[in-house]
Amino acid sequence: MMEKNTQNTLDSAISILGDLVAFSVLGGQSNLSIAEYISNWLQSNNIDYHQVFNASEDKVSIHCRIGPEEDGGIILSGHMDVVPTKGQLWSKPDFRLTQEDDKLYARGTSDMKGFLACCLAMLPHWQKAKLKKPIYLAFSYDEEVGCLASEQLVSSIKSTYKERPGFAVIGEPSLMQTVNGEKGAAFFKTTVYSSAAHSSEVRKSISAIEEATYLIQWLLRKMDDFIEQKHFDNRFDPPYTTIHVGVIKGGSAVNIIADQCDFAWDVRNIPSDSIQEILESFETFCEKRTIQKQESCSDFKIKTSKQFSIVPSLNTSENSEIVEMVNSFNGNKSAKTVSFASEAGFFSNAGFETVVCGPGSMDQGHRADEFIEISELKKCLSFLERLSDWAETSKEANRDYEKI
Repeated sequence: MMEKNTQNTLDSAISILGDLVAFSVLGGQSNLSIAEYISNWLQSNNIDYHQVFNASEDKVSIHCRIGPEEDGGIILSGHMDVVPTKGQLWSKPDFRLTQEDDKLYARGTSDMKGFLACCLAMLPHWQKAKLKKPIYLAFSYDEEVGCLASEQLVSSIKSTYKERPGFAVIGEPSLMQTVNGEKGAAFFKTTVYSSAAHSSEVRKSISAIEEATYLIQWLLRKMDDFIEQKHFDNRFDPPYTTIHVGVIKGGSAVNIIADQCDFAWDVRNIPSDSIQEILESFETFCEKRTIQKQESCSDFKIKTSKQFSIVPSLNTSENSEIVEMVNSFNGNKSAKTVSFASEAGFFSNAGFETVVCGPGSMDQGHRADEFIEISELKKCLSFLERLSDWAETSKEANRDYEKI
């Protein structure tokens, strides 16, 4: 086990967390400032790192390896961006760490800079340890607006290192419980185009608003079908795939038949349902509707576009090695599922056994006066110590984690 410097490591994690939350980098914004801070911290610990820029080079993901070029290491992953605070009633400073008793307040403390801070605080120990298996850090941008960097980050990890990591832990807030299942997510925008006309011609023309509501009803019936057919996965709440319309805009005046109407919708799927199949079924319906309506309105058309790449679900077996490992490190007896989506599915699809496990609670994430309890940081650091012990003693096919 690591030396009895737990308090020093905790103090370091809290100090780093204070630095990280001061970077008010929202999803969609350039993250070069916080990335530079993390890069400097890696450099100060003599760790080589790799940068993965977006096309315009105003955003960057970072990944690195601590330890030997050996197969079977573990990736610790998190995101650097946060959600906005605008419009929320904060009683504490939103981008300055404030401590009250056991709680540390600021945007991003739970989601998920607490995890990043713990990982960075552990670097000096990991550098001194005689690791037999590598530990990787992988920090992304734009997770909060659709996991935009995930595929590129995972691809870079696979192509950069000669060895192959075996596992991944995504440090989203879970109160350090092991999460082996997540719903996937996808966001779409559908636009209906028609021709404007006087409202007295309503049955002679085609209202884009009316047609949009017709399409929305199709989507809601699709969700009802999942429920009626009992297409459930009772590990989730709700236990079925959901389809939701969150925004609708259309029309210019009450006495003009609308020539355009947009609506934004999302799908959050249980692992056994395919978002792509839902989209294809919807587009087939739209094509038939278009052919029918173009007989009386040549301008009529329907266009649906993905707002982001589909975020895949996570469905790691409860009997997998990563679940057994993380449960043992934290003293958990089982794994659970959550209905939100994260980057975990991308790592799982890349072939890494993946779970979600991180300090803090999503009950605090995205809310005013977001906080993380110091006790959660302690639990996370203890987890990372156990992980370090595993990496120092790990051998192929050795799953006797309780003896570490």
